[in-house]
Amino acid sequence: MSTQGGGAAGNVGMYVGRDMLAAVPEDRRDDYLRLVQEISDLKYQLGVEVARQLPRLFQEQDDEAIEHYLDQVRAIAGVGWKSGVEVARQLPDLYHAPDPGIAEAYVEIVTEATVGPPDDDKTQAFAAELEDLERELREIEPKQQRATELKSLLAARDRRDERRRKHAQELAAALPPILARLRPKHRDCYMLEVRLVAAADPEAALEAANTMLDLLNGERVSHDGAAEWVRRGLDVLEKNKEVGRGYFRMGSKYSLEVLEELREGLALRQVARVLKLYATALSGRDVAVRGIDEMDSVDRFGPDHIILPADMRFFEDDDRNFVAYKVAAAHGAARIEFGTYRFTLDEIPDTVDDLTTKYGPGAA
Repeated sequence: MSTQGGGAAGNVGMYVGRDMLAAVPEDRRDDYLRLVQEISDLKYQLGVEVARQLPRLFQEQDDEAIEHYLDQVRAIAGVGWKSGVEVARQLPDLYHAPDPGIAEAYVEIVTEATVGPPDDDKTQAFAAELEDLERELREIEPKQQRATELKSLLAARDRRDERRRKHAQELAAALPPILARLRPKHRDCYMLEVRLVAAADPEAALEAANTMLDLLNGERVSHDGAAEWVRRGLDVLEKNKEVGRGYFRMGSKYSLEVLEELREGLALRQVARVLKLYATALSGRDVAVRGIDEMDSVDRFGPDHIILPADMRFFEDDDRNFVAYKVAAAHGAARIEFGTYRFTLDEIPDTVDDLTTKYGPGAA
């Protein structure tokens, strides 16, 4: 390797003192720094010692000696850097010994002492076996990492499955009373749609089961509308479980928007207050307006309320559907006003007696 040419490489200021650099001829300082850097790349401690010894070799202006010195340092460093540091320290003095062969013999002795005798067959076999085992371990390591990843993924799946089974059990308990309240005409549609949601996420199915009951019993959507509402909810559920569960709970803005889009006819809730005022004015009594979906909690007919459809769908536009609501409300208000629901047979005893005489005891 040439001892001349090329710029100084790296930052060797931490082991090249100012006095060392000053001892090197000015025109050779870049070469000095470059060579010190090359040796320090082998081992920092070697670089420190070579930085101390090279200045006097540069002063002798013998490039061949410099190159020979560095070759010997590299050679001994290859078998043991600690021995190499000591050799780097002693060699420049040995170059001035009366016998030039002393330096060469010194390097050979230190090299053999560092390397030691050749390994016997048994030791070589141990070394070869170790090398094979280490290679196999290196090959196994990626597989071990993958196995760890798979265990983690499967553990997460098991936790999800456990939660799924828990919510499936809750669904099994919740469905029977809901089905008892479901109108028979909606049964097939309801079961199909809830089943689709349950297959995707039992927790969402718990929400859908209650919501679908209200939507179908209240006639808020048709069967086709219910299917479309569920389909869009499943799309949301696939992207985000929590948001999807909120959709089926009717707890999201998007769910309400979809329902409004799919709604057919005019919803009673939109005009209930106006109809209440209208019926109250007609009958002269404080009349409540209730939807068919509330029939579980009130009698169909009564002196203080009118039962109307949850949605009016007789016509294609809301204006005419509103007129239909008014007609139905007026009819109900008239019955209340004229006492239809308060009437009893005790109020017409003569008529009852005449009918009984003419047609028999069961006529009235």
